[in-house]
Amino acid sequence: MQVILLEKMQKLGNLGDEVSVKAGFGRNFLVPTGKALPANKRNREVFESRRAELEAAAAKLQAEAELRKVKLVAAGDVNIMANAGIEGKLFGSIGANDIVDALNSAGAEIERNEVRLPEGPLRHTGEFIIDIQLHSDVIVPVNVNITSEAQLAALAEAAEAEKAKAKALAEAEKIAKEQENEA
Repeated sequence: MQVILLEKMQKLGNLGDEVSVKAGFGRNFLVPTGKALPANKRNREVFESRRAELEAAAAKLQAEAELRKVKLVAAGDVNIMANAGIEGKLFGSIGANDIVDALNSAGAEIERNEVRLPEGPLRHTGEFIIDIQLHSDVIVPVNVNITSEAQLAALAEAAEAEKAKAKALAEAEKIAKEQENEA
């Protein structure tokens, strides 16, 4: 099925491009949502008469996305606390909704459908870089840090053990010096 795109679509084309898509995708998604028109003589004329209006609307959407990008960058990294085992596997997963909630509470304005998780939900603790696609031309990478209470407790224990080890080492050196001075 040939369609005329009414907006820029990633992996399909730019505004005004005439592209070939599968019939079901065109009939059931592109045309009903107003993203494309079936390619025929009448629709080509309609598109050409509306081209300036559509280009202005596209520019406005991109400008709004750039403003939202500034807020998103200002929100910074996302830190999410989740329940996980000692080895770092989450009891459940972190999905787009969790990331959206964390970013919006930090001052960003994003929606669930703008979060790109190509490998699906996050199921382990650690640091992940995900993309937030505000517009087809505006993609912002965001750091997502997932930690668990068990990991924090293990890190605190390790830090405490390191302090105790350093203290014991200092005390041993002190005793060794005292013994050298006595001898």
